[in-house]
Amino acid sequence: MKRYFLLFPLFITTMITSARRILPLQYEAACPVQSSAPYQYLSSSQSDGIVGSWTLILQAFDYNDNGKLDDTERKKGNTGKHFYKFNTDGTCLIHTMKLKGQYELKNVDGRMRLYTYISDAGQKTPENAWYVISVSKTELILLSQDKYAFWIFKRV
Repeated sequence: MKRYFLLFPLFITTMITSARRILPLQYEAACPVQSSAPYQYLSSSQSDGIVGSWTLILQAFDYNDNGKLDDTERKKGNTGKHFYKFNTDGTCLIHTMKLKGQYELKNVDGRMRLYTYISDAGQKTPENAWYVISVSKTELILLSQDKYAFWIFKRV
């Protein structure tokens, strides 16, 4: 009986670890996002549009699941604390603690994606994978990879 009692937590831990690796891949493949607006602000170069310092001013939920930030959703948003500084060489600072990292902009299925990584002892650890909704001289709107929440940043 003791053996089963000790093996059960090990089994559960293994299942959770496996699920964390498998589920994002399945979710990503099962949920393609269609673009409704062209990304005229972003080009193939990382030095365009997104380079600079950004601070989070608002988090809003996509209540109607349309992938667009509506005025009612923006009004219901909450403030938050997050920070990015994107450099032209693909490096960045992440969060208010300004962790060193890297980023990539990729066109995936017609949508611009922003991938951020934390650099830790020479390893690239994924921090987030955003959908870029829009970027202008003053505002950056990102949609979380689960397509549930918008993060609105202003240029600092």
